[in-house]
Amino acid sequence: MDMKNRILSTEPHKTTLLIRFMVGFYFLAGGVLKFSYPELQETGFFQNLGFISAGTMVTLISTFEVICGLLIMAGLFTRIAVIPLLLTISFTVLVGKLPIMLEEGFWLMAHISRIDFAMFLGCVFLFITGSGFWSIDWKMLPKEI
Repeated sequence: MDMKNRILSTEPHKTTLLIRFMVGFYFLAGGVLKFSYPELQETGFFQNLGFISAGTMVTLISTFEVICGLLIMAGLFTRIAVIPLLLTISFTVLVGKLPIMLEEGFWLMAHISRIDFAMFLGCVFLFITGSGFWSIDWKMLPKEI
């Protein structure tokens, strides 16, 4: 199997569409909100971490969220699109949520991180199974006769 077919390969489950829309819309909405409402960009978070151009970093992350969210919703290169989102969520949990656990305990951190955890697992699911039957990836796969 060549690289293109490995990336596009997917399990032909029709219900994968639900996970794709859940994950894709979450990131699409998050990215659009950061562009629409600059006060939500939390550049102070990145400045406190020592990033020189925190605004550029937030713009880059927001752009990835919008593009990857749209790709996932369409089911186009889904396995590739979830990778930057997995990295984003992992960074957010390690840098933003781990200190909460150390200061306030596991259960408060778990409560605050529940959406991050659900989106992480949704991304892992899509990385493993692909984008499903109703996707552009499925339509682009060569069908054996």
